[in-house]
Amino acid sequence: MSQLPDIIDLTNDKDTDQPTESSKKMKAIGNFIRQKAANIGIPNDKPFYVEQLAASAALENTSVILCNKDTLLYNSRFNDRGWACGYRNCQMLLSSLMSMDQGMSRFGQIPGNGNVPSIAELQQMLELAWQEGYDRDGAAQLNYRVVGTHKWIGATEAYCILAHLGIRSQIVDFHHPTMADGTHPALFEWIAEYYTNGEIENLASNTAPNVRFTNRHPLYLQHQGHSRTVVGVELGDSGTNILLFDPDIAIAHSEDSPAKLKLFRLQLGATRRADQYQVLYPLPVDQAEIPKLISSLRIP
Repeated sequence: MSQLPDIIDLTNDKDTDQPTESSKKMKAIGNFIRQKAANIGIPNDKPFYVEQLAASAALENTSVILCNKDTLLYNSRFNDRGWACGYRNCQMLLSSLMSMDQGMSRFGQIPGNGNVPSIAELQQMLELAWQEGYDRDGAAQLNYRVVGTHKWIGATEAYCILAHLGIRSQIVDFHHPTMADGTHPALFEWIAEYYTNGEIENLASNTAPNVRFTNRHPLYLQHQGHSRTVVGVELGDSGTNILLFDPDIAIAHSEDSPAKLKLFRLQLGATRRADQYQVLYPLPVDQAEIPKLISSLRIP
């Protein structure tokens, strides 16, 4: 593991409001196939809690370890699907931080009376972070302007938003596959260790023994042109699956019919889709100054 002086921007975006035609087509095809395969029914764009996964996870013959149960999961909506995944993932991470009262004194700059910020508010925060000197190179790429635009953001911009709020975070860079078949087992191992080392939260009496919620926050997972949120891991005889939420994939859920765990699974073979992955996670509250030049931990 080594530390880099800077980090590669995986958003594949410059000073433009729209993604390329080819990327939009690929995303549309992926969404169509995933929704057909999953048979997810009627989508619901209202946010829901990670805790809702417990009912479905209890039916599995595996060990399921999840992030903070009060994390809110945000689907993209019709008017922001295809460009706002980075902002939706920021909302999920902030919902966890706010629910656990981590550094609440540092959340005085969040507009909306303590509610999770909207996309428009996150855009304002990002521009303020740039004005404060965070990630000057990234800011220049986007011409120091995102408010009112459809420009994509990635892990480096999420870092800046958190920094503006006084929250220090770390980016981990899995910069190439670690198996000859193009997969990323090092990524899976790191995420599994992150969650299995988390402190177990007090559970309700009706929680199944194979399901554990921890004090860990969700992870911001970035690869070329897209980002998602990791909410936990699933450990079984056949190996480890990452459990992640894609804000661009509408998932049916309700109080009577909770979201299904199978829709969150990512198997190792699926990591062949990208050569490089980045994970962003918040660090414990401390008094250290937040670096304005973003660096990453490089694995391997």
